[in-house]
Amino acid sequence: MALTWRWPGSKVRAPLLVLLLLLSYALPAVAYGSGKKKSKFLAAYPMVFKFLLFWWCVFVFAVMFVYIVDHLFYRRYGPAKVTWNVEHTFRGGTREQYWAQLADPSKWSEAHPVVQTADVDMVSWAKGEEAKDAVDVTEGKDEKNESTENLDPLGLPKDPKAKLDSVPLGPLKTGLGMVLRHKADSGPRGGSFFCLRECKQVEEPSEGPYLLIMKTVEAGVGFPFLDNSEVSEVELFPAAEDGSIRCKMVGTAEVTSRIFRWWAGLQKNSTEAAVGFLESIAYEVSAPKTAG
Repeated sequence: MALTWRWPGSKVRAPLLVLLLLLSYALPAVAYGSGKKKSKFLAAYPMVFKFLLFWWCVFVFAVMFVYIVDHLFYRRYGPAKVTWNVEHTFRGGTREQYWAQLADPSKWSEAHPVVQTADVDMVSWAKGEEAKDAVDVTEGKDEKNESTENLDPLGLPKDPKAKLDSVPLGPLKTGLGMVLRHKADSGPRGGSFFCLRECKQVEEPSEGPYLLIMKTVEAGVGFPFLDNSEVSEVELFPAAEDGSIRCKMVGTAEVTSRIFRWWAGLQKNSTEAAVGFLESIAYEVSAPKTAG
C-alpha cells in the first residue's frame, strides 16, 4: 500500500516521518565523520558543498520537526479555531434595505460583494436529512468508478456532492441554502464549486434584532475551512434615534493545521473580509443610483 503525504489531519504515517527526521539528522554527521578515524564520505567535494549540505539537512530537520509537532497538536487538541467578531453602523438606508442585502439573494445586484466574487444558485433541502447526509457520504466509494460528469476540463468539481433541489432566488429561510461557484470568467477555477451554505435560522421579530445564521456544510476548491465548521451569525438591530442601524457579525471556523492558519493569515484575513463585506453592503444601499 502506498504511503500518503498530506497536510496534518490526513492519513500520514508517523513512523515514516520519524525515520526521515532521524535520517536528516544523521546525514550531516556522516558527512563530517565521527570518532578518531576521519570519514572519506564526500571527501572529493569542496567544503562549500558540504557546508551547504549540512545546513540543508538542518533546514529539513527543522521543517519536519515543526510538521510533526503541528500534526500532534491536531491529534491531541483537534482542529485549529478561526473566529471573527465585527460590528458596523449603517447610515443612509432603512433596516429593510440592509436586511435584503444580507438575507435576500434575489435583491443582490452585480455590485453586491457576494455576486462580485461568485455565481450564486439557491437550493432547497426538501428531501430532509437524506440530502444533508449525502454531503459526507464518500467513505467506501471507489474513486475510479465515480462519474466524471461533475468535473470540468481541469478535473475540478462543478457541483456539491449533496443532491439538492434547485429553486429560484429569493429570501433565505430555514431549509434553503446557496451553492457558490467561482465566477465563470475568473480564470482556471472559473465555474468550479466553491462552497455549499445552508440557512440554519432566520428571525425577523417586530422588536429586537433580526437574526441570520448560515453554515457551510460542504467546502470546494479554494475554500480554506473544513466541511461543517464555518458558521456565521448576523444581527441587524432596530434603527436608533439618529437613524443609524447597528449590525454585528460573528463567525467561527476550523482548519486542520495551526501552521496553515498562521501562514495563510486566516484569523486576520477573516476579520478583514467580514469588515469589508459590511462596508460593501453599506455602500450598496447608500450609494446614489444612476439612471438607466
